[in-house]
Amino acid sequence: MREKRIRRAGLAAGLALTLATVAGCSSDGGDNDEPIDTGDQSSASPDAEGGEADDEAALVALYEAYWDAMVELQKESDALDASLLNDVATRAVIEAQLSRIDTYFGQGIFREGAPTIENVTVTVDGDEGRIEACKNEADWPLLKDGEPLEGGMPVELTETRPTVVTAERSAEGDWLINATLPVEEATITC
Repeated sequence: MREKRIRRAGLAAGLALTLATVAGCSSDGGDNDEPIDTGDQSSASPDAEGGEADDEAALVALYEAYWDAMVELQKESDALDASLLNDVATRAVIEAQLSRIDTYFGQGIFREGAPTIENVTVTVDGDEGRIEACKNEADWPLLKDGEPLEGGMPVELTETRPTVVTAERSAEGDWLINATLPVEEATITC
């Protein structure tokens, strides 16, 4: 089992880094055999470590996609778009999250902004993964009728706390988030 820590200032920063790296790897079709410097100081080993590094990168991307979907789902809308979590989470996780969000919507509660996610930690063990990070929801307020929720945000949401999800590799080889765990099960501190 291998553990990798990745510091993220936010989901957008991780996505921007990924896009910049991909854009920097294009070819001009010439015969230049020199490697392209993407600014990345680490490289995956071509042996078995490469498989683990690929899984770790896939799990980080999955976690970012999960939070992108969760942010989008909780914006004010007429209907929940379950398809945002397709290819990101298992049916059980999708149903649980949609049920929770639908309860908020039924009370006229929506969100704006996004949580701050930092210190993403990925652990891979075969076809199982665990993703932990530090999350703060202070910049992702609960709104009712466009105004901050009466009484403000619960203090536990405005403090940086660990968040934990697990993932499994599907039969097709893709990773899906299959559970959200209570904060007490976190192995990281924030």
